[in-house]
Amino acid sequence: MSETQYEFHDAQGSPINAGSGDQHINPVYISIHESVRQQAKGPRLTAKDDLHWLNLRFVPPLNLGAARNQLRDNRTVLLVGPPGIGRRTAAKMLLNELMDDHTPYAVLADEADALYERLATATVHARHRLILDLTASTEEVFRARLRELLTFRVAVQTNDAYLVVVVPEARLHQIDSELNQHIVRIGRPRGELVLRRHLEAAEIYLADRDLIATDLSAHLAGPISEIADLARDVISERDRDPEGQPVSWLSRAVSAVADRSKEVADLLKTQSHGRVRTVLLSAAMCHGASSDAVFFASHRLVEMLRLTDPNPRLEQDGYRTQLDELRIDVANNRVDFNKNKYGEALRKYFWDNYPDLRSSFCEWVDATIRMDLLTHRDRTNLVDRFVSEALRTGSPRHVTWLIERWVFPGAHGSNRLRDYGVRALLAGLQHEHHGRWFRQLVYEWSRRSELPADVGQLLVDACTEVIAPNFPSQAVVRLHNRARREDGTGAPTARQALVRLAWGDPMLLRLLLARLDEGLQRQEPWQADFFLFLDIADPSRFADYRVSRPLAAEPVVRSQLVTCWRAAMFARPDLIPPRLHDWLAAAGQTASYDLLLGILVEAASPSITLLASLHVFARDWSHAAQGRPEVAVRLSQLIDLAQGLQATDYVFDHAPEEALR
Repeated sequence: MSETQYEFHDAQGSPINAGSGDQHINPVYISIHESVRQQAKGPRLTAKDDLHWLNLRFVPPLNLGAARNQLRDNRTVLLVGPPGIGRRTAAKMLLNELMDDHTPYAVLADEADALYERLATATVHARHRLILDLTASTEEVFRARLRELLTFRVAVQTNDAYLVVVVPEARLHQIDSELNQHIVRIGRPRGELVLRRHLEAAEIYLADRDLIATDLSAHLAGPISEIADLARDVISERDRDPEGQPVSWLSRAVSAVADRSKEVADLLKTQSHGRVRTVLLSAAMCHGASSDAVFFASHRLVEMLRLTDPNPRLEQDGYRTQLDELRIDVANNRVDFNKNKYGEALRKYFWDNYPDLRSSFCEWVDATIRMDLLTHRDRTNLVDRFVSEALRTGSPRHVTWLIERWVFPGAHGSNRLRDYGVRALLAGLQHEHHGRWFRQLVYEWSRRSELPADVGQLLVDACTEVIAPNFPSQAVVRLHNRARREDGTGAPTARQALVRLAWGDPMLLRLLLARLDEGLQRQEPWQADFFLFLDIADPSRFADYRVSRPLAAEPVVRSQLVTCWRAAMFARPDLIPPRLHDWLAAAGQTASYDLLLGILVEAASPSITLLASLHVFARDWSHAAQGRPEVAVRLSQLIDLAQGLQATDYVFDHAPEEALR
């Protein structure tokens, strides 16, 4: 290549602006951004916010002390216990005891891209606190992770880190003798203590007689998550009736969650006709909608399930008569049930008893949501109820099918249904057990080159608002994939979101730099990677002397910076002037210039032309108002050393022009 191809200026001799594209904002994307922000449940919490929230409500399970001792002595503990006792929460609290505000913490989701295909190659940073949850792993993956744990534990020990592995009790027999010594079985905490702790965190205090006066025994014996749900219901009752008494709030909350499954089963025994049952299911899914909407929704289900009736329509019972017989109320022309949780019990009945019809129910929801008789609230309720039942019964693929029909513009005439697809996606991402399925969906989207702009913006917002708080490394992977393929429009773009994430966490900055290091060594690197590197290559992030060891002083990070700078200097010299200015200026503000300057010189050293261009750039910069002649002098010395020449001992009382000549 000719020398001019390496000069770090644009055609007019001015530095090139490698900005992040804030000037391109499309109002369509703002709409999607606001939709995600509004529909994401609650405030955006970081992983450490989550630990603080849990700590206020945590009741130690039985034998947690033994787990604590095992972890402190061996840096690894395998937590085992029956489902529903709060195993994952216990794991988080064990690590929380060993952390401060600056301790790196991560939950390792058992997904290929999150674990870089193999656990044994995952990076463990100094003082890292890690959780690996294997409770939902397939048998093949579970066995693979156990084999890899032996190597991974070495990295944990070496880096002064700690690891808690959550193991399903049903797979306990598969653990070999070497890991068996680290197993601790925990037991269920007392239900009444869990309820009290959750309520006291909300400043609701119950007397012992309040617990006795209310029939709580069945609720307090259930899964810990259900006790937490009951506490939320009590808090909601308090918010609706702030002048009431705690025992009244508790009583109403308990009444609201009464199990209606037996009543529903008894009713269905007397109602075997298919058409009648479609009315029940439609009412359960659409209650709150108009009676006409429920009728036509049930009629659609009759057609889709091919339920035939030999009798003419007028010889059948009237619709309102059916509603009366089925104990379904119609008030102000809106269908409702006169008992709490009755609709929920009906939905559970149909999903539990007809697994072969779940795909048909999914298609019916898609047809029903398009009915003009439904309001926005009716559609929202329909989506929430369907997603809840599909995920409860282990059918996330049905939710995925609807999401893709609703969010892709132009597909199936679904533009107007986009927000409902967003709602279903967010619910899936936030689901404790099936969240990984939807993170995988977002991962697949991120690797699609022809992803519609609307869906690309949804991906960016889902990553930043929902995935990043608890799975930040996965958010980085997905945003990076998207940044390589997007057109640079949106608010924010994947590139902008990625830079903000990386700058907010040194671990994520390392992760992104490692991905850029790998990507820029490809024969045909993604052009977006050059922009991303220059975005994140803020010298204040890598040469912060307020910490004991700046990132740029770490051998691996230094090598990656050299590789990325070299690739940018060779392939995109037009982009680097602004960041090169920053590095020269930052070098002049530190006690030792060599950390930053040495990286630049090593990056340019394969090419005499690059070294010459770097020298000229530094010389011109030193003449500017903010320039530092002594920095340019030291850079020239390092360039001489890189070429095997003896560096000149420059005297700084010479004029800058003489020193740089």
